[in-house]
Amino acid sequence: MDNPIATYRVMIVDDEAILRTGILHLCNWSEYGIEIVAQAANGQEALQLIEAAAPHVVITDIVMPVMDGVELTKTMRARYPDIKIVVLSSYSEYNYVREVFKYGVTDYLLKPRVSAAELVSLIQSLCSSMNLNSPGSQPAKKDPALMLGRWLDHETDEEVRDDITLELLDIFKRKHFIIAKASTALLLSRTKWTQSQIEDQIIGVASEQLAGLPHCCVFLKNEALLLVNYDSSQTVEVTAALRRFAERVKDSLTYICYVLSHPFDHFRSLKGEHERLSAHLGRLLYFSGQAMVAEDGITISGEKTSFDERQYISTLRMFSTDESIAMIRALFSETKAHLSYDEYSLKRLFQNLVYSTLFTLEQLKQPIAELGSSKLKLFKMIDLAFDIEELEHIMVQFLEKVKRVVQGNDYRQSIILHQIYEYVNEHYANEISLSEMANALHLNYTYLSSYFKQRTQENLTSYINRVRTDKAKELLLDPSLSVSEISRLTGFSDHNYFSKVFKKMTGMTPVEYRHQISH
Repeated sequence: MDNPIATYRVMIVDDEAILRTGILHLCNWSEYGIEIVAQAANGQEALQLIEAAAPHVVITDIVMPVMDGVELTKTMRARYPDIKIVVLSSYSEYNYVREVFKYGVTDYLLKPRVSAAELVSLIQSLCSSMNLNSPGSQPAKKDPALMLGRWLDHETDEEVRDDITLELLDIFKRKHFIIAKASTALLLSRTKWTQSQIEDQIIGVASEQLAGLPHCCVFLKNEALLLVNYDSSQTVEVTAALRRFAERVKDSLTYICYVLSHPFDHFRSLKGEHERLSAHLGRLLYFSGQAMVAEDGITISGEKTSFDERQYISTLRMFSTDESIAMIRALFSETKAHLSYDEYSLKRLFQNLVYSTLFTLEQLKQPIAELGSSKLKLFKMIDLAFDIEELEHIMVQFLEKVKRVVQGNDYRQSIILHQIYEYVNEHYANEISLSEMANALHLNYTYLSSYFKQRTQENLTSYINRVRTDKAKELLLDPSLSVSEISRLTGFSDHNYFSKVFKKMTGMTPVEYRHQISH
């Protein structure tokens, strides 16, 4: 079948050649009665081509060399008032937009957000009321999917939406509607599928499985939506067909799962159904292996599963990695039971726990260079996890690596402890500064104290006083030494403090202790 004769003529004006080429190949324009008749790198070049090209619509960037979009708009409004102007720019700041709107710009789109459906529908809408006067021209073919995509766009004017509604109701005439919706974000990130290939695959499966049923596939930003229109007598048929559709799509694309809405009878309810299903997409990761989940099957608990992160960090500080793993497994178990986190929140929670784990191990002077260097890769793996089982596997594997690092470091840790003992034994007679000790042992000051306490269950200061007290006991056997001299020889600069510490450690003052051992 021949393509319809192009009736809508479009010129693209942008200083980025890659963007002009991208729009040129965004879709098969002629299929929708649209022809890209000219391209220009700036406003001045556009004005030189405009007479010969005779476009109905000019799509222009704002910021360009030689002549920018603002000047081009002003000139076109004066010379060619009938040509529609659409500004396409990465500048979302409204002061740029406001400037061009003063000169009669028809519409405004952001570069990162523009899609074929959006652009085709906009061009068709802008040109539909124009008298094109092209000999032999015929009305452009209007795709229900493109119309529906524009209808769902929250920026679409209500009057335009009403017009689209009438056209769509002329296509979808049956009593009931139902929609199925899926996220395509992971498909684009984890596979080599392009957006165009994904769309072709889904549309092909829908045509095959829903043959004879009015339906429409719409592709929004990282989402695929399927609308089906049917009569009461077809309820069972539609349910079975949708299940087959979802299973076939999952078989071919793998990283996709649909959520199915309640049936509804009024077309205008579609927008609300569509928006409500978006919240459910974030819970589909709990339904491992399923191709489609009914909306009724997603019961969201009102409360988040609590997790004692302080206790978790404490298990790491005590090098109880088996307990750390058990806590993470318990968190997954509870989360699965209550669907208490949406996908985004759950993944951020585990990324934060990875960060906290590595930070804690670094403080404990564990050899985590390899784990730390792969942190970004691990964060990406978490982001790209398709379901809860994969996410749990990633976290447990990470903690198993942590466990191996900690266990492999036990020998080194015992050497550090031995070095602390040696340092205290060598310096007990002098004033011992913990910061000087940390420097001498090439350790972090904070880590030194916490490490010693974790490994021995005794404060480092208390251990130093115990060593000094034991040395004082030996010296008290020598009657030629006074208690004051013994105080000085064991590192106590203050005689009274020495007596206080000695009594705390032994239950007796130095004098009482000497008296006891001499009898």
